[in-house]
Amino acid sequence: MFAQAALAGIEALAVVDRNSLAGIVRAHEAAKTTGVRLIVGCRLDLTDGMSVLVYPTDRPAYSRLCRLLSLGKRRGGKAKCVLEWQDLVAYGEGLIAVLVPDLADEECGLRLRRLRDAFGDRAYLALTLRRRPNDQLRLHELSNLATQMRVATVVTNDVLFHEPARRILQDVVTCIRHNVTIDTIGDRRERHADWTCPYLVERFCH
Repeated sequence: MFAQAALAGIEALAVVDRNSLAGIVRAHEAAKTTGVRLIVGCRLDLTDGMSVLVYPTDRPAYSRLCRLLSLGKRRGGKAKCVLEWQDLVAYGEGLIAVLVPDLADEECGLRLRRLRDAFGDRAYLALTLRRRPNDQLRLHELSNLATQMRVATVVTNDVLFHEPARRILQDVVTCIRHNVTIDTIGDRRERHADWTCPYLVERFCH
């Protein structure tokens, strides 16, 4: 991934494994080799369904993040991590927190308010182009919600594969997730960048 980023002229990559920092060592080595700056982070999937990207701003914050993940692993046992909102707040000093929403609904509004109240100017709302129907409307509504809440937005993406040859594998994984065949997957198939409306790319990715 870092090699492909270097070829594309990308200066930095954020690596955010789910409830884990396991990939950071390899990412650090790749960053040194390619010259692409590594941004250390983690995606926390909380017990209430809330997903937050967190990025430590200094060494003490990184240590707190490690302790937070250790707490979740102790609770969850093997291959699980059980964390609640109160845990994130308790260990959140020095963390940048980015809410990963789906729709700009009432639940999203409540979660964004909680994030803002707990993290202040370190709270953000992610705008993610998922390349699915109604992306334009969904991102517009999320952007408006963030403005109402006085929370800054940040553009993120779903990294599905690092080179075009892996597209077929991604489609197979999508079929497995939805329990359908490639012939019947329809709009659930990931719409890749070369299928995307140019207006959406211009509006939300630049």
